[in-house]
Amino acid sequence: MPFTIYMSIFISNTFNEILKLQIKRRNKPDLVIKFVYCLNILSWISFIAALVMFHYARPELEYGIVKYFDLSVRTNWLGQAKNILLLLLYCCSGLSALGIILGKIRSRRKYDSQRYNLISLLLVCISFILVLLF
Repeated sequence: MPFTIYMSIFISNTFNEILKLQIKRRNKPDLVIKFVYCLNILSWISFIAALVMFHYARPELEYGIVKYFDLSVRTNWLGQAKNILLLLLYCCSGLSALGIILGKIRSRRKYDSQRYNLISLLLVCISFILVLLF
């Protein structure tokens, strides 16, 4: 066999061994990835808390039965509940942004997870904040 065939077999075997070593190195997530997971969970919990606060802070809906009996409904936002809602949304967007930044810093490979849920959560929180403020 010519020397080039031996060399190509050697290079392909060496490359396969390098890939196996890289895969074996990443068996368990390290402390930074676990912290990003915790940030992900905390940001979703704060978003769910913001949804609950939105339910209590928003103006009451005027249904047909309410109009029929001429009952009074609240037509404006509750001030303190709206402030708590904005604080929860700020916390949610901050935690999401921190999780995205740490995930981008930590992931070096093309096949690492992209954390699309944090990106979508950040966009939803920012849009919700803009709607409430303007």
